[in-house]
Amino acid sequence: MQIRLFDQTDSEDLFEYLNRVSIQTNNLGLEQQELQSSFNPEKLKHLNDKLQTSIAFIAQDDRTTKIIGLAQITRKLRIRYMNQAEFAISVDKKYWSQHIGSKLIEACVAWATEKWNIEGIYLEVLSDNQRAINLYKKYGFTIVGDLPILLTIDGQNKPGKLMFKHLKK
Repeated sequence: MQIRLFDQTDSEDLFEYLNRVSIQTNNLGLEQQELQSSFNPEKLKHLNDKLQTSIAFIAQDDRTTKIIGLAQITRKLRIRYMNQAEFAISVDKKYWSQHIGSKLIEACVAWATEKWNIEGIYLEVLSDNQRAINLYKKYGFTIVGDLPILLTIDGQNKPGKLMFKHLKK
C-alpha cells in the first residue's frame, strides 16, 4: 500500500472509489445519488489544482492499483482563518484495520505543518462512529464540541462531534 498525492490521472479511479465507498457506510457526508450528480472524473481532475487551499492524498493498493483511501485537508486563505484547516477521510471498508487511515492522517498532518505552517486542524465525526473517534484521539485530536445535527441519514438527524488537533505547542 502506498500513500501519495492525488494526481489528475487518478480521476477515473477516484470516481470509482467514491462510488464504492458511498454505499459501504453512512459515515460519509455524501449520498450515492449526490455523487452521480455532483462529481465526475473531469471535475475530480482538479482536486489538487490549488495546493494552497486544498490537498488530497490517496491510498493505493500495491497489487490492484485501486484507490482504497482518500484524505483531504482544506483551508481558507482569508487572514482570519489562516491558522486552521479542516480534515476529511474515508477508507474502503474492505481495508479497514490495516492502518490506512493512520497513514492518511500522518500525510495530511505533515502537509499542514510543513507546507502550510498552520496551527490546528478541525474535523467532524458522527457521535456513534467510535472507531473513527478512537483513531482521531490516537493522533491527538480532542473533542471540543457537540453538533446536535451533523448528518441526516434516512430522514433521521444524527449528532456529531467536533474535534481539534493543535499542531504547534
